[in-house]
Amino acid sequence: MQTMIVFLLGLAVMLFLMIKTKLGPFMSMLLGGLIIGMGCGVGSSETINALTGGFGNTCKSIGLVIIFGTILGTYLEKSNSCQRIATSLLKVTGEKNASVALAATGYLVSIPVFSDVALIMLSPIIKAVSKKTGKVICVFATLTACALLCTNAYVAPTPAPLAVAAVIGLDVGTSIAYGLVVAAISTVTAGLFCMLFLDKKPAGYFTSTDDTGKKEAVAASVEESQMPSFIEAILPILIPIILIVVNSICGMALAKESPVLAFTGFVGDKNIALVIGIISAILLLKKKLPEGETFGAIGDALKTAGPVIFITAAGGALAKVVDATGAGQMFADALAASFLPVILIPFLITALSKFAQGSGSVAALLGASLSIPLIEAGLMSPIAAFISISAGSHCGSHVNNSFFWVFAEFFGYDTKTTLKTLCVAQNVVLAGTGLLCAWVISVI
Repeated sequence: MQTMIVFLLGLAVMLFLMIKTKLGPFMSMLLGGLIIGMGCGVGSSETINALTGGFGNTCKSIGLVIIFGTILGTYLEKSNSCQRIATSLLKVTGEKNASVALAATGYLVSIPVFSDVALIMLSPIIKAVSKKTGKVICVFATLTACALLCTNAYVAPTPAPLAVAAVIGLDVGTSIAYGLVVAAISTVTAGLFCMLFLDKKPAGYFTSTDDTGKKEAVAASVEESQMPSFIEAILPILIPIILIVVNSICGMALAKESPVLAFTGFVGDKNIALVIGIISAILLLKKKLPEGETFGAIGDALKTAGPVIFITAAGGALAKVVDATGAGQMFADALAASFLPVILIPFLITALSKFAQGSGSVAALLGASLSIPLIEAGLMSPIAAFISISAGSHCGSHVNNSFFWVFAEFFGYDTKTTLKTLCVAQNVVLAGTGLLCAWVISVI
């Protein structure tokens, strides 16, 4: 009990520092990690090791991805490729239905691609569509982010749903079939939330860390003669996505010793795939780049990527410290021993673990492990447990995960705005819709 009280107090102090002071998220999370680790009895050296280890591991896993994704995005922006894509999307859907195009894009892209990576790659398009329609960036950004998170949580070959299906003994094909439907329903509800709620809010509801968002929303449109062709604009995005997808398919279909798999494993690695995307962007878009920007764009991108990496890594450091306290396991054990409705137990175990340590994948695996006795006892079907667990991985999201900070930093919104847009959409809309779907499946 003492551990949980100290954990919650440390989290409250950290949130206060972020929202009410100018200390900033980077230092607030590191100080919060120190308070939680020391206060929960982890020990001074263990707390420091967790902070440094979590920081380093996060940089290792996503640092280069952020850099390469930012470089690719910079080339797309400077060549007016994003404006071309936005213009083409709007010609198909119409400006009134621009949200449909972005939601569909997010839904498809995040099936094979890590959601953080996908959001980075799509951020220039989101900004360009916002320019074209004159709507606040945060509305489209939240919608696209939610669409990415939906298929990322429910549809293999994304790692988390693939691992959950394996742990609980669910056929992967069945998980994909149900996951696609639930992800689609969740994406639609997220769209309704964004268009019927966020889009009706006054401009003051969204607070930027600077004037970037406001400037981009009213920026003058680019003449079509200044844009590359649609094929030239879209290929640098499609190439890394296709490479990653092919690698995922080959990983499931081919033997580990296959030379084809060795090749696709290299070119389909998220880092290498993005580098290939950058090379294609340079070759295809150099004629539309401003003079001297063929390689100068790389330097500009590095200036943008640095703060994103630091803040994201600080979130990883915090998550590692919290994990070391054992708070997530305490939550799970308490719920597993309760008399709650069965369908709620996998959801709440996953949600509270996500809240405590930040990783949706880790939380989903914990939820899957503790749901096995319920499935074996015949209290719930594997597919109902799968949907409940995946829905729970949406819940408990706040400043403790990298996606939060990628969203905030790339779109220029402060912590408060990100909490009441993205986090409300995740914790209430997506999680609630998924849980409802799990309940429907359980009673059919």
